[in-house]
Amino acid sequence: MNEEYKKYIYISTQTRPIVEEICKEKNVNLIIRFINQYNLGSFMQTELRNLNYTDYLILDIKSIIKLTDEEEIIRRLTLIRRMYNLRIIIIAEGYKSGNVLLGKLFNLGIYNIITANDDIKFKEELEKCLTMEGMTFGNSIKYKIDNQILTVNQTTKLVKENYIKVKQIVNIGIVGVEKHIGTTTLAINLTRYLSELPNIKACYIENNNNNSIINIATDNKAIHIKEKDKITYMNIDMFLKPKNMSDILANNYNFYIYDYGSLNELSKEEQLSFLTRDLKLIVSGNKLWEITNLINCFQIIGEDINSHLVFNFVSEQERESFKNNLGQFWKERCTFSEIITNPFIIGNKNFYETILKPYLLNTNIIEKKKTFNWFKRKKE
Repeated sequence: MNEEYKKYIYISTQTRPIVEEICKEKNVNLIIRFINQYNLGSFMQTELRNLNYTDYLILDIKSIIKLTDEEEIIRRLTLIRRMYNLRIIIIAEGYKSGNVLLGKLFNLGIYNIITANDDIKFKEELEKCLTMEGMTFGNSIKYKIDNQILTVNQTTKLVKENYIKVKQIVNIGIVGVEKHIGTTTLAINLTRYLSELPNIKACYIENNNNNSIINIATDNKAIHIKEKDKITYMNIDMFLKPKNMSDILANNYNFYIYDYGSLNELSKEEQLSFLTRDLKLIVSGNKLWEITNLINCFQIIGEDINSHLVFNFVSEQERESFKNNLGQFWKERCTFSEIITNPFIIGNKNFYETILKPYLLNTNIIEKKKTFNWFKRKKE
């Protein structure tokens, strides 16, 4: 870090003159202070979207602990450490050695932790954090906790939530082998999933003549901008069939999800448009007439390695034998959808994670799912 001129962002529940005075003495300049209580996940998506050119992030645990669970705190701080070249300084006044959260922060490699209650000791610890070296492994080893304590009461279920984009723009086409097979539900659900990822912008485009999503505009929670044919609802942007794609592209989304409706209603030109998408999802069922339409779909698409099958309404008993009859190529590219009654409630997470791997970089994989809270935060 440049020793002559540094910058910091400060997050706390109250203005702390001692912090700002010491930083000023050390020629560390305040960019902005945030004084409130926050959910760290939501806060990162709004106020902390860009931490470039920041040398220090000073975070008072009091400002996030009530609205953010500990696992979320660790996930978000892991993401910040991987995305930005800055030093995280944690203020955890009154926290003691043996505290589980401090143990997790230490294991994460965050050693600049201030726990002092009195001003003199607090000043000493903050000054140490602001030196070129900062607090070291040796300074913070007292917070280390045995890994058995950190993993007790947890399952081995993988939770993968933090992503950054690999490809700047990704176009996803979704088509059904026939009408009313669940194409729009899947398209909206996938858009919802992407929109919940930090640092990712996604939108749904009604690329068919069904005019279904206009009904969403009647909900009093929806924002309908008629001149842009845009509806924002449940944190996702949706567009009616576009008259001019340049208006949508101007929003600089990372993912554009095109709902093509039914394949057998598409013109040759529209079929070609679907085939040009980076990722193609085909929605079908396993009834005899649906299989006939699916075979017709295969003839149009061929063995496209960027295509995946999503089957709706297939019973558990039929799935394995049906999958085996698809042939090796499509067997490896098919999934059986969860029952999704509300497209705005995310389902099929494992499937989405799998198909999006070429386009997203997973920056955090952890073991999670506590069953009991045997260890309470030690705090005086």
